[in-house]
Amino acid sequence: METIFDNLTVVYFSLLIFDFVCYSIAVIIGKNDFKPIFLYLISGVFTEVMSKMITRDYFLVFGEKTNAPFFFLFSILQFLFLSYFFKKVITCSIFKKYFKYLVLAVLIIGLVPYVFNPSWLLHFSVWLPFMTIPLLLFFSTYYFIELLKNKKGYPFINIGLFLILGNTLIFLMTIQFYEGVSSYVRDFLRTLHIFPLIVLHLLFIYECLLYFKSQIRRSTI
Repeated sequence: METIFDNLTVVYFSLLIFDFVCYSIAVIIGKNDFKPIFLYLISGVFTEVMSKMITRDYFLVFGEKTNAPFFFLFSILQFLFLSYFFKKVITCSIFKKYFKYLVLAVLIIGLVPYVFNPSWLLHFSVWLPFMTIPLLLFFSTYYFIELLKNKKGYPFINIGLFLILGNTLIFLMTIQFYEGVSSYVRDFLRTLHIFPLIVLHLLFIYECLLYFKSQIRRSTI
């Protein structure tokens, strides 16, 4: 099971890097709607690199071997960048009017406990993602409705985001039940958790390739 997980992890990292390259090119040639996804991918690459460096004992965080601060930082950046994406693609005027108030309120509620309990930064805490992911899922669900109405947009990006956000929320809600289970069960659950990440990046790549294809067609007309 560990070998399967290791192989899937290699696939995930490869897709993440390829995604990063594709969206870098798309942004450079002028695809502004992809900027939030590009920033999201940067935060993902940074978090994964830092986590790997900690795992391999390159450095410690305040004397502890933990990637919890990077998970905390990624949770913030994921919320901000994906919210930025939905702000750019959702056209509803009411949504745009109250968007910043919703995002700010959720961010404050999510961060306040860490202000009063700084030690949470060094330990894995689900509070912040519990506060931010439901709002992102709401944005994603609403965007699905707009996609059905408008018949244009970025459905594959949204499908991937909905899948990974929903999977992450379920994972965080059930993580407390993993204590005391056998290592085989934990490895199996870890393997199941990485599948949505792979699907997410495959969908991201497909959406970006569709954009490149449309640009090639336009240049040949």
